[in-house]
Amino acid sequence: MNRSDLLKRIRLNGSGVVDQFLPSGAGAELERVIRDHRHEVDSDAFLMFVSIRALLRKDGMASCESDNEAGQIMAMLNV
Repeated sequence: MNRSDLLKRIRLNGSGVVDQFLPSGAGAELERVIRDHRHEVDSDAFLMFVSIRALLRKDGMASCESDNEAGQIMAMLNV
């Protein structure tokens, strides 16, 4: 799936992407970050990021690439 197709999919049904691809440990990771007060976090954006990253990894993208690509997609969503 290319970036523009993924952006379109997220814009049309972002909650569906989160529902389908949210990793099982994402909620606990979010709670840990919030509890430790290390970073100010938009919980919806965090859950979207980890869902996009999981979708990209499912499609075969390497970890470091999926992190970068998920970050780029999140930036494009916020434009």
